[in-house]
Amino acid sequence: MNKRRLAAAWGLTTAAVILGAETVSNYILYTSVYIPKKDKNTFPEDTNMKHHDNPEIKTVFMNSFDGTQLLGHWYPCENAVRNVVCMHGWHGSWLKDFGDIIDFLHDSGCNVLLADERAQNGSEGRYMGFSLLERYDCLEWIKWISAETSQDLPVYIYGVSMGSATVMMTAGMDLPENVKGVIADCGFTSPKDIWTYLLHKNMHLPYGKLLNLMIKVKFALRTGERDVSYSTIESLKNCDLPVLFVHGSEDDFVPTEMSRRNYEAFEGDKELLIVEGAGHAVNYRTDPDAYEAAVKRLWEKCEK
Repeated sequence: MNKRRLAAAWGLTTAAVILGAETVSNYILYTSVYIPKKDKNTFPEDTNMKHHDNPEIKTVFMNSFDGTQLLGHWYPCENAVRNVVCMHGWHGSWLKDFGDIIDFLHDSGCNVLLADERAQNGSEGRYMGFSLLERYDCLEWIKWISAETSQDLPVYIYGVSMGSATVMMTAGMDLPENVKGVIADCGFTSPKDIWTYLLHKNMHLPYGKLLNLMIKVKFALRTGERDVSYSTIESLKNCDLPVLFVHGSEDDFVPTEMSRRNYEAFEGDKELLIVEGAGHAVNYRTDPDAYEAAVKRLWEKCEK
């Protein structure tokens, strides 16, 4: 092959690689970060809708750190002994991810704040932050619930799926002293890690350096957040709160190994509950007795 043909072949190969990375990066960001309006306020068929029209659950609003108006569902408890801030998952909702456990929380003396994540359901915003922005929203909800009730009540941050990654990332921030514990249910370790896993699982493609660079730039332009490699493992290094990690043994969306990695990396007071036979984000529904017992152990150690 002469030099001209070699250069042409090299140029075509380079162009194909760049075009491929461009296409894949756009696909990842569109499916992960951008929420079309038609996707708001939708619930899967298996959602527990018991509390959908519960008159005791009030709609509340809060302006977050960047001015985005976020909606929450406020379920106060008479003579409450603690506050719980609940953060749902990617393309999730408060009913989808917490509909089964609401009664247990409320009957256990918890004021419950069920947040609509930014850009999802009733909250404003065009883009999700894949936990990188939502961690700041979670901090604002912590402040909101403490102001609404009392600084003397212990606060727990509780997340499912992407919401789990959110509360783990929040746990490494400078938090008010009344925040006492974390419940992290089936969370991933970082946006980059879960994108790498799903890209390989669903499309059999590698998450290479060029793709990573394109996603970092595009993600920053859309959300203002630059570091898509920031992880729960990094955040947990700065966490001094007890953490309950929960994951289903049959989770094929966020691999169980990610909670094991979070658990092993965290050096503080911790418990890992693996729910046998559970798929993604159905751990409470699969084994409510084991789940409730683990949550009660967390409360007992934090409130003794």
